[in-house]
Amino acid sequence: MAFTLAGFLLCAVLCLSTAFHSHRLYRKPAPLLPSVEEHWFDQKLDHFNGAESRVWKQRFFINDTFYDGGPVFLMIGGEGPANPAWMVSGTWLTYAEKLKALCLLLEHRFYGKSHPTEDISTANLRYLSSKQALADLAHFQTVMTQKLELNNSKWIVFGGSYPGSLATWYRLKYPHLVHAAVATSAPVYALINFTEYLEVVQTSLADYNPECPEAVKTASDTLVKMLKDKDNYSKITTDFKLCEMLQINSEMDFAYVLETLAGNFMDVVQYNKDNRAFEDVKGTNITIQVLCDIMTDSSVGTPYDRYAAVAHLMVEVLEIECMDTSYKKYVQEMTNTTWEGTAADGGRQWVYQTCTEFGFFQSTDSPNQPFLWLP
Repeated sequence: MAFTLAGFLLCAVLCLSTAFHSHRLYRKPAPLLPSVEEHWFDQKLDHFNGAESRVWKQRFFINDTFYDGGPVFLMIGGEGPANPAWMVSGTWLTYAEKLKALCLLLEHRFYGKSHPTEDISTANLRYLSSKQALADLAHFQTVMTQKLELNNSKWIVFGGSYPGSLATWYRLKYPHLVHAAVATSAPVYALINFTEYLEVVQTSLADYNPECPEAVKTASDTLVKMLKDKDNYSKITTDFKLCEMLQINSEMDFAYVLETLAGNFMDVVQYNKDNRAFEDVKGTNITIQVLCDIMTDSSVGTPYDRYAAVAHLMVEVLEIECMDTSYKKYVQEMTNTTWEGTAADGGRQWVYQTCTEFGFFQSTDSPNQPFLWLP
């Protein structure tokens, strides 16, 4: 069945934020560190079509500082640019030093600088899949084993979140190549209707303070009611520091505003205290405790006022000018198929993967979560 533009846009809305990746907190490509050099590998375009001979340049990094005949550590890139910071920081380097390991990081096809095709049109994205990514790893490992004379070395793969899933699947699919896999926060079971995501958000907030998710629910419900009256649009625009005057012309506009503001809580819960500061990720100091302390502080005002205060805080710490809640702009960005487009940092590609492979659509179908306003 053809994957149409309409279908792509519908899916893009369903997975505005995903189990692995958030368009709101998306990391821009990290600058290369002085001590880290880019390397390039000739990778096959399609591992499963014998008649396809095209190749492309896949980016990887290497750190042989500790290597002295030990194992090979292969970190798997995910749904964004491979971050060279991992070549000089992270617990895996502590393991590498102890085990005298060689460290490699392979960037995922279609992310970062690893461009298999001239653009990211839907026709070209057919070459983007976890199946192709796993085969990339196998081919890379086979060639590097020969090139670096690593025939007697055991390979151990590392990954977190989606790359963690890849690490697990790689160990299962290619057991003759991989000795072990270290998979952190890896969702290995794909499902379409991911109701559990927001249930975890509620549970996490409640674990810190039972009043917190209740305040979030009250604030969200209040906002829903206010959005139904155009006379409130100017106030909402100011209260939440929106980038432009609020306009609701469709159900998608309505949903996008609510999802964007709810995302302030979803993202913080997902990445709470995950030690990403060394990756130059902004907002790592904003934790569940920080948000719940605001949401339960009556001196800030009503729950609605506290909800708005959280939005202002996120604008400040993320160093952005305002909250962008324009669904129209989002669609424009997501339908740009050039590598120069904003969504080419990973947003468009990841939406394609969730729509064609994984699902993980974070619905509000469960009653056990604070956002009860989306279908």
